[in-house]
Amino acid sequence: MSYRFKASDASMTDGLRRIAAEEFAMIAAARTDRALAPERKVHEARKATKRLRALVRLAGPVFPEARQEIAALRDAAGLLSALRDRGALVEAMDTLTLPDAPAAGLRAALDTDRAVSRTEIKRLLTEFSARIGTIETRALAWTLTEDGWGALSPGLERSYRRLVRAQAGARQTKAEDDVHDWRKRAKDHWYHTMLLRGAFPPVMDGYAKAAEQVCNDLGDWRDLGLLEQAAAKVPAHLLSKADAEVAGDVITRSRRRALRRALRTARRLTSETPDAYTARLMAWWKLSH
Repeated sequence: MSYRFKASDASMTDGLRRIAAEEFAMIAAARTDRALAPERKVHEARKATKRLRALVRLAGPVFPEARQEIAALRDAAGLLSALRDRGALVEAMDTLTLPDAPAAGLRAALDTDRAVSRTEIKRLLTEFSARIGTIETRALAWTLTEDGWGALSPGLERSYRRLVRAQAGARQTKAEDDVHDWRKRAKDHWYHTMLLRGAFPPVMDGYAKAAEQVCNDLGDWRDLGLLEQAAAKVPAHLLSKADAEVAGDVITRSRRRALRRALRTARRLTSETPDAYTARLMAWWKLSH
């Protein structure tokens, strides 16, 4: 996957359109791949849509239609959110070490809740694809009002500033909304690091790996939160009160560990001021382009 701006791009507008076209093609390929399970198609479609939103956010200050396109991409992905959440619960469950009784009761409840027909998944994927197709048509004419580093610098600095602010809020409060907001900003930062990999590949690759780890830990935090909520609602005939308390305690402790890991790694990623971070990447970018 060449999810990055390249020195060979004729302009930043051309780079934007090329990267977007590759992401739209990946969505289409996943949807038509008969070897992929429906749940995997949902996962791949949502990932590509998030990468597209991060791309548009990076170009946002010099892309007049950015707000409209981000909203359209978010709405399209929203069609698949519930399907993804069901899968995330089982994935989160697989990361835990639970006693047999709580594990069996909780898994039985999750299996019941996941009962979504293949027909419904296909319908949602079809509607998602129709909306994505409309956005893809518009993307052929996406145009930036600046070129060169001037097309990237404002969005990069704004994104990094939002990350630093959201991370500080999450570190201070540990509140659900604050950590969730930080998770969104961290994901943008990870994708922007990938988009700017060409500035200094050996360094940016390691940086992106660290940013990805933060996002993975925050993803675990989020999925375990969904599992925590689901466990609290399991009927007593599937999960006794005592077993529910055991499961809840294990989930809560695992969730706290995931958040601590994310905060520990993230501190290194945001050790610079937004101005300094942008200036460093600008120097690398200009030397490489």
